[in-house]
Amino acid sequence: MYCPKCDMEFIDRITVCTDCGGPLVESEAAAKAMKEKEQQELLLKQQEYLDRLNQQLEEMQDGESNVHLDAVIPRPAKVYETKAEKYQDLKSSAWAFLVVGGLLLGAGAVCWMGIINLPMTGISKLIFQGALTVMGIFSMAVYFSTARSARRLQPEIHKEKQQTEELIAWFSDNWKASDIDMEIEDRESLSEEEMSLKRFQIIQDYLITGKDLPDPAYVDALCEEIYGRLFES
Repeated sequence: MYCPKCDMEFIDRITVCTDCGGPLVESEAAAKAMKEKEQQELLLKQQEYLDRLNQQLEEMQDGESNVHLDAVIPRPAKVYETKAEKYQDLKSSAWAFLVVGGLLLGAGAVCWMGIINLPMTGISKLIFQGALTVMGIFSMAVYFSTARSARRLQPEIHKEKQQTEELIAWFSDNWKASDIDMEIEDRESLSEEEMSLKRFQIIQDYLITGKDLPDPAYVDALCEEIYGRLFES
């Protein structure tokens, strides 16, 4: 079983991710297929968003709309989480399950050995001690699974950072701030906020068409970094 959101494997008979609470799929391949489908849907939504944004800006320039920009531009669907951030989240979750599992197994062990006498007898005592042990084993299993996912993700951190720097360098080598501004019509009539949106849209289009990046959230993160280097540095 595999969680498509957290990229974590689970033992059989578990149907819900212990990290995010989402449903599991039958394999990593199925999770990848699901992600590819979601990415395609996000790209279609992104194109619709860009078309709608362009139309709204044109209407505002023509004086046909007084809609405030906050009402025109929706919030991003999600914020991109880097491999490094995801690795730290997995690592923190793994340590949390390790601590909990260790405490539960330790408590169960001292109860089974009679070091601690519980205020119960018979079947109730056996059930309680068994529950402690089972929960401890389950927590340790989740720890090993989460730690394994974190270890598999660790080599990708440097790869992602290198890819990001290469993409930013590629963009900087091909376009300057003045090149982007030259693509904007009627620059004198636009407000600073409208200029920023136009610039962001152009950077976004260059990245999508030039590098065919599948993740819109990653594209947005790249756009913010490139925009900051070109216009805010």
